[in-house]
Amino acid sequence: MNNKLISSIKPFYVMEILEKAQEYERDGRSVSHLEIGEPTEQIHPLIKKEAKRAIDDNHDKYSNSLGLIELRDLISRRYKSDFNLDVSTEKIIITNGSSAALILALISILEKDDEIILIEPYYPCYPQLVKIFGGKIRVFRTSSKDGYQVNLKKFKDFLSSETKAVIINSPSNPTGVSQNKEVIEFLSSLDIKIISDEIYQGLNYLDNKDTILNYSAEGIVVNGFSKFYSMTGWRLGYLIVPEKYIRVIQKLQQNMYICAPTISQYAAIGALNITEEDISMLVLSYRKKRDFMMSSLLDMGMDIGYMPDSSFYIFANMENYCTNSLDLSLDILDKVGLGVAPGLDFGPSFKKYIRFSYSSSFENIEIGLGKMKEYIKEYK
Repeated sequence: MNNKLISSIKPFYVMEILEKAQEYERDGRSVSHLEIGEPTEQIHPLIKKEAKRAIDDNHDKYSNSLGLIELRDLISRRYKSDFNLDVSTEKIIITNGSSAALILALISILEKDDEIILIEPYYPCYPQLVKIFGGKIRVFRTSSKDGYQVNLKKFKDFLSSETKAVIINSPSNPTGVSQNKEVIEFLSSLDIKIISDEIYQGLNYLDNKDTILNYSAEGIVVNGFSKFYSMTGWRLGYLIVPEKYIRVIQKLQQNMYICAPTISQYAAIGALNITEEDISMLVLSYRKKRDFMMSSLLDMGMDIGYMPDSSFYIFANMENYCTNSLDLSLDILDKVGLGVAPGLDFGPSFKKYIRFSYSSSFENIEIGLGKMKEYIKEYK
């Protein structure tokens, strides 16, 4: 066992909150979940229909290691319709969730001691995976003062001759912010590799849906079906990569995963045939939840300092209430039965922040925010 590496891997703290909440629930306590980024929207009937059809037609064996050609073709057509981009089907690789897509991308580009820049706050697994694959991490901090946009002047000074790649997450978890055109255009102009995690693409409230591929054919896209289509348990993602990486990733896929789950791939064909009307209604429902949560948190006196434009998260500064957000999150859970995500997950600069998720039902959000109001009033 690589004890030094294993000891350096940090827990996923939000999962510790969830697991503690589940203990409470097993003991009969009522818990409201605003900690997890898992949509509670019902799976669209088309997704179930295509999955059932695949089972009935015995399409339950291995697929091509790159994925079903029908699914890859639909993704290609989606990029044409959404962005007027010609993305070759050959560049699209279907994976076991977006996590596997990220793993395959990192193995493909990383050599030992390569410097990787992470934009803080960041998705918790980024630094852990970079460490596992031998990279060195440098962290560039964003702030609510800049609307969590990358400050280009500071970023230019931050870059070093050792920088190999940048991982960006736009739209972002935990802030719910999409990087603007100027930022993505600048990053794409650099002579470094860009891994763009676009798993929340489509959940945009200002018509600013974007992709790194609008600016560079050399960008590596990580995406999937978990968040937008509520398919978390189906474990299906995809990569879009430059041509030179296709064979590399295919060989990795063959050895590590063989292929993505075949039934899930057929289900995703159903997802990509959902009507634009249904999609618009979904996005509108999330926007209404965002507006309600923002209004409620601000009424409580929460320090937000920006307006999320996408995904389903709001990131709040709790420095007036705590020195450690993990302790605060556990206390909120214990006192009022509300799960929230500690900012410690998203980078050391944000250990006094907490993340609220509005991916669940409106009713659960309303009850959960009522508990937060009770906590602020009674215990702080």
